[in-house]
Amino acid sequence: MKNKIFKISLAGLLAGSLYAGEIQTGKGTFEIKGGFIGLSESINTDVTTYSMVEEHKNFGSSSWFYKYNFTWYDSDQMIQAQSTINSYPDTFLNNPVSLTVPSIDYRLQGMDLNLVLGKDLAHKSENDYFGAGVMLGISIPWIESKKDENNNDTLSDDSMDLMAKSKTKIYTYKIGPSFTARKSLNKFFSVYGSATYAYQRGTFKNDYAESDLTANGIFQEYDVGIRVHLLSSEHDLGWITVSPRLYATLGYRYTSWDFDDVNIDITGTNTTFSQANFKMNSSIAYFGIGYSF
Repeated sequence: MKNKIFKISLAGLLAGSLYAGEIQTGKGTFEIKGGFIGLSESINTDVTTYSMVEEHKNFGSSSWFYKYNFTWYDSDQMIQAQSTINSYPDTFLNNPVSLTVPSIDYRLQGMDLNLVLGKDLAHKSENDYFGAGVMLGISIPWIESKKDENNNDTLSDDSMDLMAKSKTKIYTYKIGPSFTARKSLNKFFSVYGSATYAYQRGTFKNDYAESDLTANGIFQEYDVGIRVHLLSSEHDLGWITVSPRLYATLGYRYTSWDFDDVNIDITGTNTTFSQANFKMNSSIAYFGIGYSF
């Protein structure tokens, strides 16, 4: 069912991109905190993104619009420092003992797809509007984890046989309000921005530990940028008028996924540890080239 929804959404996105769309590439940082055993402090690394985007497109001459953002994430490695959990419950002795968690490497990859359907509350032109709508989205990231090669074996000897290389897959569904606006500065430049705040429900699955849990949370995304209008013309073909547009964008996008009460077991031993809020966020500077007809 999840794959079917994703394929239908992707097919609709590709169909819409034939009429208007933008290709973006971005660089920035990706950060995660909580959820995994021992990950009490945030860790971050560089990330590269590739996106297919339509910032705002009206249905014909109506005030109704759609927008979408399909992004692929690919991060460098994030390293969780070796740590000790003092209140780790021993299943056999039934009393708290300490557990040394080895240094762990994480790497994130995955897809984020958001579709907004809405209505312009103010509309002067294609470069001057303010609209509000409802965002429907799915996120499918996966996080690979493994013990770091530079662990201090004398300290983590009891736990080095745990936490073998594994993959945690996250399936997230999102819905919430979204706002978008653009303001023309002159014939060649305009500025734009958007904000989304949505409820999300995620499923976390780890292949090594065969663990499976569901959590609720909040998804947020904020996007600002400047658009440079490279080409704008209009051609009357008799039975139809086409208005080709070519433009470039330069912008910044902040995205966050917050979940309540998550404990992802990567030990393969059904380890019990306290639940914590799990957070992921990205800060991306991007460049794009777009078109419309």
